[in-house]
Amino acid sequence: MRGQVCITRRMAGRERALGARGVWRLLLVLMVLSGVALARPAQTAAQRPDQPGDERGPAWARLRDDVQVATTAHFDVWIPRDQTLAAAAGQVADTAETVLPTVEERMATPLADRVRFILVPADQAPGPCDPRAAALPTRRRIVVFAGPATLDPQALPAFLAHELGHQLTLDRWGALGDDRRLSEGVATWAAEPYWLAWRGWRSMDQAAADLLASNAVAPLAEPHEGCLVAAERDVYYSAWSSFVDFLARHYGWDRFGEALKLPPAAEDHADYVAAFGHSLEDLAAAWEQELPRPSPE
Repeated sequence: MRGQVCITRRMAGRERALGARGVWRLLLVLMVLSGVALARPAQTAAQRPDQPGDERGPAWARLRDDVQVATTAHFDVWIPRDQTLAAAAGQVADTAETVLPTVEERMATPLADRVRFILVPADQAPGPCDPRAAALPTRRRIVVFAGPATLDPQALPAFLAHELGHQLTLDRWGALGDDRRLSEGVATWAAEPYWLAWRGWRSMDQAAADLLASNAVAPLAEPHEGCLVAAERDVYYSAWSSFVDFLARHYGWDRFGEALKLPPAAEDHADYVAAFGHSLEDLAAAWEQELPRPSPE
């Protein structure tokens, strides 16, 4: 009898041990599965498909029949389903990765999340000013109207760096501003090394001095209504970049960020007095005084 009792006790102990080990094994499996779920990266705004009925932004920036054909460390590239822009997608993805470190360094901020590039045939660019590219920073999208002018090996780095400058403006200051002099100026400033190489200029300040001397751009404080065509964008953005550099040198980037965040004083006119303590007219005059002499003709 005592032998039977001992055997029964040993069997019961063995069952308890097996039961405990089973519980631990189950817990370990659950922990591993939970770890896998936690380690899986969340889908970012740039990767989520458009939802039915999502009509935010212009029609050409929305995905309809597009397909994703390229992905890199920071970007996803989508093209029309007919695949005619497949080769351009690789060029855009590689160029964007190449210019990004420079833009991040100049803007002193890293890219906050992935960005989606949407390639659209150049002949579908909306009028009347036919953009070559357009950033929608709040949606983390950049639309490239792909054609010979945009995909030119010298021009493409400048254009993509400029559009990434818009995205990093939002990532750094949480605002884009309502004054084109500042918003387009800082995006061009972010792209300056590539912009100068594309234009063949020595410096943006020298370019601004020459553009003002030749009346290629209007005085800075003069309002400019409507959109700018490509030839105007190339020169106005350059002059505005030089002005932004002047503001950053004299007043610092924190006050520049305030100029982006403050309510505008008027349409396409930041509150320069609140941000910098001077009117746009006074700031423009001081900027022009610091520019180098125009190049001899």
